[in-house]
Amino acid sequence: KLAFASQHSTCQTAEENQGQGHIDTAMDREDRVQDHARVKEDHPSKMADEIENYHVRLMTSLSELSLLFEWSAAEGWNPGVYEAESFFRQDPTGFYIAELDGVPIGGMGAVKYGDGLVGICLYVIKPPFRGKGYGYKMWKEVMQRIGDRNRFLETVSALRSTYEKDGFVASWRTTHYRGVGHDTSLGTPVKDPATLVSVDKVKFEDLCAFDQKVFGVPRPAFLKSWIKQPGMVGIVAIESSNSTDGTGQSGAGKIVGYGCIRLSYESYKDATFSRKIGPIFAESSAVGSQLFNAVVASVPTGIPYYIDVIEANESAMQIVRNAGLEVIFETTRMFTKGDWGVQQNMIYGKTTLEIG
Repeated sequence: KLAFASQHSTCQTAEENQGQGHIDTAMDREDRVQDHARVKEDHPSKMADEIENYHVRLMTSLSELSLLFEWSAAEGWNPGVYEAESFFRQDPTGFYIAELDGVPIGGMGAVKYGDGLVGICLYVIKPPFRGKGYGYKMWKEVMQRIGDRNRFLETVSALRSTYEKDGFVASWRTTHYRGVGHDTSLGTPVKDPATLVSVDKVKFEDLCAFDQKVFGVPRPAFLKSWIKQPGMVGIVAIESSNSTDGTGQSGAGKIVGYGCIRLSYESYKDATFSRKIGPIFAESSAVGSQLFNAVVASVPTGIPYYIDVIEANESAMQIVRNAGLEVIFETTRMFTKGDWGVQQNMIYGKTTLEIG
């Protein structure tokens, strides 16, 4: 699925699990991501090529992209409730749908950042249509359409060799963590390294500049939609020596970090929304920790939350370990032409596994 192909294999596939009333454990969720990733390994049978009524085309609306997110939730991922619009704003021509007899049976994303970079994501074929070559054909068509751009995706280690055959090279590993909201009113007071303000209290162009410094490429359309999601909590860290001017505005204060936490689906059948942290970008581990604590404090007691941490940033890993978070699964970020200048040491929580 996600060419974020993410979860570890077990004896049961997601299709076999359906309808058996099993308990949806963390490992089950991880297995389904792995199964979703296996769509890429759809055997290149002639069936899909021979059926004239199978087509792959560009999605033309946000409602079609929302269908892809629905399928992802049904597979056991926990996508953000309002992420689809942000993905669509980044690249309205970056999503594809596979149809059989005019009926959608699958889809995937190839989200462009400028002319040179594209993120492969949300790779889904509905269970009844797997193993028939449809996913393989969709993959080939989309790869041809996006041309010779630098491509990136997220996958599990078991599938690295599959993507290496298509020219992808491993760059860094990411760990997906789960925590549960609790009362944070107690604890030893510490001196905060920065002043925290709401994301709407800073100049958007300043936020974009800081985001680009860390992420490596500009993404203003994505970011504008991202921070305005319903239920989003966005917090910006301002250098303490340049604190707010008393009106809540940051003035000329230097941005030294920012963090967001959004609503996400805990499971397809669960009426309770969990939370997903991302991004947390910070100039220091002290600010990264401050932002992590601030966004976690917004999580209601008993509600699960998730964060994706790059293992190369040991300070970030230590923050989540100290918080007692549970490891859910691990993935590898792969590129075809190397990373594009991402500042891994400033990433304390990835924006998304899919495209950020």
